[in-house]
Amino acid sequence: MYRFTETRVLSSVKMMKTLLFFTICLIKGHMGDDADAVTGISGGSVIINCLYNPETTKEQRAKSFCKVSGSECTTMTEENNDLWIPEERFSLTDDNTVGLISVLIRNLTVNDSGTYRCKADSKSIQEKKLEVTEESCCGTSEEQSAYLGGTAVIRCRYPEKYNSSLMQLLKLQNGSLIACFTLGGAIDPRFSLNENKQEQVFTVTIVNVSRHDDGVYFCGARVTNNQRKIAYSPLFTEIQLHVTDQEQRDSSVLSDLHVIIITVCVCLVVVLAGGLSVLLLKRRCKKTQGSGSSDQRSTGDNDEEVSSVYYATITASGNTSLDTSAQETLRLNTVYDTAHLPTNPSDSDFYSLAEQPKI
Repeated sequence: MYRFTETRVLSSVKMMKTLLFFTICLIKGHMGDDADAVTGISGGSVIINCLYNPETTKEQRAKSFCKVSGSECTTMTEENNDLWIPEERFSLTDDNTVGLISVLIRNLTVNDSGTYRCKADSKSIQEKKLEVTEESCCGTSEEQSAYLGGTAVIRCRYPEKYNSSLMQLLKLQNGSLIACFTLGGAIDPRFSLNENKQEQVFTVTIVNVSRHDDGVYFCGARVTNNQRKIAYSPLFTEIQLHVTDQEQRDSSVLSDLHVIIITVCVCLVVVLAGGLSVLLLKRRCKKTQGSGSSDQRSTGDNDEEVSSVYYATITASGNTSLDTSAQETLRLNTVYDTAHLPTNPSDSDFYSLAEQPKI
């Protein structure tokens, strides 16, 4: 009886172990599916994380990241000291103390979509499926300016599908992307973050800006899996923040004023020159028309004076009667007199010579 009971207990234990094993496998498989899905924004960047057990994966094994194409896997990048390499789109770093591989893919395109693997030597550690989509709100690069001791406001937009994710701001520093915020809040108390989920916008405000704040920032989200571990981080917008002091600000303002003053002066000179040219042209035209009309007028007067002829009647006594207007005309014109024969002419011809009146 005792042996029979012991046998039944052992059978029950085995069945429980078997059920537990299958349950764990199902849970792992479900979590693996969630972790494998990675989304990115065209024009933006993404950080993909691969987890492994540092005890089973030896430190000396070289880590790499490859893209699956059929039966082959083309290596995209290998382990580097820095996650950020300016001349490379793909870069990889390995933290073997916690068993974390981080891969950064910059300037994403739709062609980057596909299946990738994190590898240690030839052994596959984890597989990721990347999907790159087009989003009108994101995938851009911007530049902003802030003054030393002032306030900088960084405004970030993100797609609606990341509403449930934690927003974050990363800064490029010494070849790494350092998060400005943690689960407990901002690392630097000068930083504050406000989010508007309805408009899909979060704003980061930096007060009392210092020289150290100058640099490259990334607006992004932190997507976690069921184990509350970071699966990946999509980066939506890249911001270049320029910090200048008050003297540079004043000099830039003065230079802008100089440009404005010079532009206004040049415009005034052009306008004055144009007005003066028009005025001179009008005066020349009036002068030409006036000289032409005076010539015509003088010519017409002479014609009238020449054509006007005064005829005076000479009486027998030889007296000539002239009115005042006739005298004035005689001053400038030739007068023709008509001689009248006497009333009782003699047999001989009588000729009378007309003389011009004496003025």
